[in-house]
Amino acid sequence: MKKPVSYIPSLIVSVILVFTIIATSALLLMDINATPSKLKNLAQKNNIESKVYSELEKYFTDKYNSTGIPAEVYMAPIDQEYIRSFEEAIIDSAFEAVDGNGVMSAVRPQNKALENSIDTFFNDFADKNNYEKDENFDLKLSNTKDNAYLTIGSFCDVYKFSAMSSKGILKKAARLYSNRLILTAAAIGFNIFLIVLLIIINRKKRMTAMYWCGISAMIAGIIGAVPSIYLIATRYYDSFSIKQAAVFTAFTSAMYKLTEAFAAIQIALIVLGLATAVIYGIIGDKKKYPDTKPTQIS
Repeated sequence: MKKPVSYIPSLIVSVILVFTIIATSALLLMDINATPSKLKNLAQKNNIESKVYSELEKYFTDKYNSTGIPAEVYMAPIDQEYIRSFEEAIIDSAFEAVDGNGVMSAVRPQNKALENSIDTFFNDFADKNNYEKDENFDLKLSNTKDNAYLTIGSFCDVYKFSAMSSKGILKKAARLYSNRLILTAAAIGFNIFLIVLLIIINRKKRMTAMYWCGISAMIAGIIGAVPSIYLIATRYYDSFSIKQAAVFTAFTSAMYKLTEAFAAIQIALIVLGLATAVIYGIIGDKKKYPDTKPTQIS
């Protein structure tokens, strides 16, 4: 195994294999976990809707002094189910963007009860104060409805996809995400190529390729698992300064979920690599020291 003619090429290929294994596991993680359904389930599991509701209520209550519109005009027609539908619509729009041109389409789930509540308030106010219902009245009424939807959408966008879209981040992510399956297939294919290359290099003793593959898997697992376990154990993401409770919960829970999944893959690689190396050791020893029967002397 340690003949220079095979050892040095095997070492070089195994080092490359370490990093391609890590890259492949990251791509597989993205394929499995970076989906609309995963983020929706995570938001629901962490009861994000109730946090958004509380934040909206506080916002509209604080805005009463400047708008003159009581918070209940907005909040009475809003429930957690509607907030959830708004959250999920934004998530769907974001994933459609990264699966396409990277630009989010406008999201505005209709709430007729909310619009009727605003209509009632404005009309009652105008009737009590003899306010003329002219074009200015209609314009202010329309703007108030639009602003209500924009405000609700801003609070429901707990993963801040709209901000990412406006800054061009989703457009950059779309280049990778829209081609994720091709990239994953290419990465898996390259891993297979490297394994075959190890077999060819060690063709005189093909079992040695098993040793190199096992070592590469173990090292890749260790490189990926150590920082992941550190982030989880120290609750690193909790140190992020995010004022909105709903955004903080959504973001940190998503990061912990991805980190835990990545750590699990890396630990599996360590176990697989160790098992492969042990199997090689057992089989290799048997081939190196074959059983021999004593020869009888007649």
